[in-house]
Amino acid sequence: MKQIVLAIIKSLPICRIIGVRGFIRGLSILCSMSSLWLSMFGDQKYKHLDMLAVQDQYRGQGYVSKIMTPLLAECRMSNTLCTLETQTPSNLPIYEHYQFRTVKVIPLPNSRLEQYCMAFMPGVAE
Repeated sequence: MKQIVLAIIKSLPICRIIGVRGFIRGLSILCSMSSLWLSMFGDQKYKHLDMLAVQDQYRGQGYVSKIMTPLLAECRMSNTLCTLETQTPSNLPIYEHYQFRTVKVIPLPNSRLEQYCMAFMPGVAE
């Protein structure tokens, strides 16, 4: 609990960009999200990509590739899954470009949002 409170305090400066309402909305969505779907992989090793965001003015400049390319190379080398979650349907093609596949869609309670659970599986459909 202490680590969660510390993480929230550290992320407060984002309010300058998304506003207080956006921050509170994000927290409520975050609280309703679940990573229980990861249990479907059993004891298999995985890396989990969390909180990847690129501001509008920096999109299309290769920043996602600078993160994904070495991450997925490491996953291929160590035969390790890479998982992520997104609530933004327009992000799906970006992740699909890197061979992530949607493995589960979870409706978020008290919201019209859905959590798209995605996995990169080295050696599968590459």
